[in-house]
Amino acid sequence: MGSMRVAVVGATGAVGREMIRILEEREFPLEELILFASARSEGKRLSFRGESHPVRGLDEGWFDGVDLALVSAGSGIAREIIPRAAADGTVNVDNSSAFRMDPNVPLVVPEINSDALGGHRGIVANGNCTAITALMPLAPLHREFGLRSLVTSSYQSVSGAGMKGIRELAEQVEKLHGQEETLGYPDAAALPVGDVFPRTIAFNVIPMCEEFDPDGTGFTTEELKMGGEIRKVLGLPELSVAATAVRVPVAVGHGVSVYARFEARVTAESAREALRGAAGVRVLDDPSAEAFPTPLDAAGLDDVLVGRIRQPEDDPNALMLFAVGDNLRKGAALNAVQIAELLARPAASA
Repeated sequence: MGSMRVAVVGATGAVGREMIRILEEREFPLEELILFASARSEGKRLSFRGESHPVRGLDEGWFDGVDLALVSAGSGIAREIIPRAAADGTVNVDNSSAFRMDPNVPLVVPEINSDALGGHRGIVANGNCTAITALMPLAPLHREFGLRSLVTSSYQSVSGAGMKGIRELAEQVEKLHGQEETLGYPDAAALPVGDVFPRTIAFNVIPMCEEFDPDGTGFTTEELKMGGEIRKVLGLPELSVAATAVRVPVAVGHGVSVYARFEARVTAESAREALRGAAGVRVLDDPSAEAFPTPLDAAGLDDVLVGRIRQPEDDPNALMLFAVGDNLRKGAALNAVQIAELLARPAASA
C-alpha cells in the first residue's frame, strides 16, 4: 500500500488513543491521519506527530479516500459501518468482536498467524485482549509440544470496559475512602454500584465479564470468545477450552492463569526455553527471587510477560503458567497497528 490515508475510528476512547500513540511511536508510514468518534466527541482535537488533529463525526461517506481504517467503536457500529467501507475499497482492522468468528474474515495475531491475511476481503479482525494475552505463550508451546486441552482463568482490568470502566473504579475508590469498617462488614446499601459493572468493583472482584450466554450454558460471552478465538488463531477447531473470566479492580493489564495439556511431554525448563525464543513474549520467572509478572509490570509494554511456569506432579504432559499483557496495547491497539504494518507492505495489497 505504501504511504496511506489512515483513519482511526473511536479515536477518543481508551483503545483509539493508544492506537494514535502507537502509530506515532512506530513511525507508521502514512500520508494523512483522519480521526473519527461519536457525535459527542466531534470537534475535540488530539495530538499526532506534534500537530493537533480535529476529531470528526461519522457520516455516510466517512471512508471516502481512506485506504486503511483502524476501528475501535464497538460491535454494533462496526457491523453498520465496516461492510460499506470495505465494499468501497477501504481495508478495515476491527477491534470489536463483530467479525472475529466469520469464516470469511481473518482473525490475526501477527506473531502467530500472519499468513491468514492473504485472503482478506477488506476486513481483518483484531483479537480479544485476553485471548491474545493467552495466545502469545500458547502458540510457541503448541509448536513445540502440541496443545491438546486448555483451562484458563483470566483477571481482567476495568479498562477492558473502556474509559468509563476506569472512571467507575476511580469514583468508587474515592467514595469508599476511609470506610474500612464498611468494607470489612459490608452493608449492601453503602456499597456504590455504577452503570458499567453489575456489582461494586472497588476492592472487589466480579466473576462476570460481559453478559451471560443467552443459550443458558452458564458461561459469559467473554468466556466463550476465549475458546472460539484461540481455536481459530491456532487452527485447532477441536481444541477443548474451558474459560473463566473475572473483572478485577486494576486499571490496566489482564492476567491469565493457564493449565494446558500437550501431546508431548513437557517440563518447566523446556517450556521456558520455547518461550524465551518467542517474539513478543518475555519470561519473568524466578521463584528464588520472587520474580513473576503482574499487571503493573506489563503496563505500557509491548511484550506479554510470562511466569509461574510449573508442572503438576501427576501429569508429565501438563503445564501451568501465568501470563500478563497490557490490554490496551498488545491486547488491542498494538496488535491492530502490527496488522496494519503487514497490510502496508506492497505484497499485502497486491
